[in-house]
Amino acid sequence: MNTKFCYLYRDACNYKKFNDVVLSGILQEKEIKPLLKDKLFFIPSEVGLPDLQDDTFSVDDHIWHELEKIELTEDPPTIEMDAFLLVENFKKASQNNWDEYAVFKRKGLL
Repeated sequence: MNTKFCYLYRDACNYKKFNDVVLSGILQEKEIKPLLKDKLFFIPSEVGLPDLQDDTFSVDDHIWHELEKIELTEDPPTIEMDAFLLVENFKKASQNNWDEYAVFKRKGLL
């Protein structure tokens, strides 16, 4: 059994981009929810997932993405990261208070 992790990026004009990845192993939403900012937002690049906004930021862009859903699947993994490692990455990012400054700096926005 594997896990499909679905998330989205919504800019200030409500334009959306969606992505999902399939991880080996089982992940439950209750493992991730408490680690999200405001129980909804996260920064994919901080946990090893691709960010969905364009590389060139506009005035409508920001760094936060939303968890859409997590579901079990028989589909094969689409990335090498497993469910356990994703949870560990979320724990580290959350403990670091989702270091926005580091992300802005890495993306050349500072």
